[in-house]
Formats: sequence, structure tokens, C-alpha cells
Amino acid sequence: MKNKSMLLVSVLLMILLAVPAAASNYSFGDSEYIIVTSKGISWNDAKLAAEAAGGHLATITSLEENNFLKDRILKNKKDAYWLGAYQTGDNDKSTPTDNWNWVTGEEWNFADWSSSEPNNAQINEIHLSTDSRYQFQWNDEGSAVNEMIKGYVVETSTTPTPIPAAIWLLGAGVVGLSGFKRKFKK
Repeated sequence: MKNKSMLLVSVLLMILLAVPAAASNYSFGDSEYIIVTSKGISWNDAKLAAEAAGGHLATITSLEENNFLKDRILKNKKDAYWLGAYQTGDNDKSTPTDNWNWVTGEEWNFADWSSSEPNNAQINEIHLSTDSRYQFQWNDEGSAVNEMIKGYVVETSTTPTPIPAAIWLLGAGVVGLSGFKRKFKK
């Protein structure tokens, strides 16, 4: 009876630990998104905070993901929020649409710039924001406009980790060993 109880407890623990956490309201594909409100935060500080939270500034790599962000996450929001892109190599500020990179290293193959953006209108407009003034189309922003920024969008992966599978293997091994041990006790 003791072994059956131990087996039952082991199986219940394995099942409970293997069930993934409930997804947030802002899940798309293999990612979850959350808006963090932090008035005036710089892009660099937002990037560090997103990474400290286990994610990164959101990288929008498709029309579907972009529409999801606008329709679900940013709907009814105001102001501007940092996203996870930055510009390199435009030292003379003459090619504002060139050399944009995602913080994750993903390929830059989608953009949703506002009609007048990117424009390098201010010095050092090398970071990406999404802005309610432009119906949440994109804007290149610089450090001079931090007061317009109300926060940032964090993206985290929802891809399950292999830990539950390892627990199942461990549980099966323990059960197998207890059966093996009982066989030799007789």
C-alpha cells in the first residue's frame, strides 16, 4: 500500500509540474507581451529592464504580429512606447531607413514606419518607438524625446522548457528502480 501511495503522489507531482503556466491575455505565436509603464524611461534603461525581467524589448517581425500588437496590446493606449530595434552606421544621418537591427538579432524584414518616419529629425534618433500620434506606426526616436515615452513593450518566449520532460523521466526511473528493488527483495 505504501508503494502505491508513493506511486500516486509521484504521478500527481509529475502531472502538476508538467502543466504549462496559463498564458497571458497578450500571447501571440511563441511569445507573450506586456506593456510596462515607466514615464520618460530611456531606450537603454528599458532594454536592460526587459532583459532583467527575462525577456527583451518587443521585436515585431511580421504584419500579423504588428497587427496583434496594435489591436490587442496597444488598443486604447496613448503616447509612445519603446520597441526592440536600434540603428547603426548612419553617422551622417542621411539614410534614416538603413541599418536597423532587432535586439534579438532576428532579420530586419518588416517595418511599419509612419509616413514621415524615420526621419532623423533630431540628433541621435536611433531607437524604435510605436506612437499613438501615428496610430501606433513606428517612429525613430532619440534621447531628447524621453519625456514623450510612457513605457516599453516586453516580449518573452512561451516555448516550454524541457524541465517537465526531465521530471517525467526522473519519475519513471524512480518507479522503475523501486520495482527493481522489490523484485530482488523477494
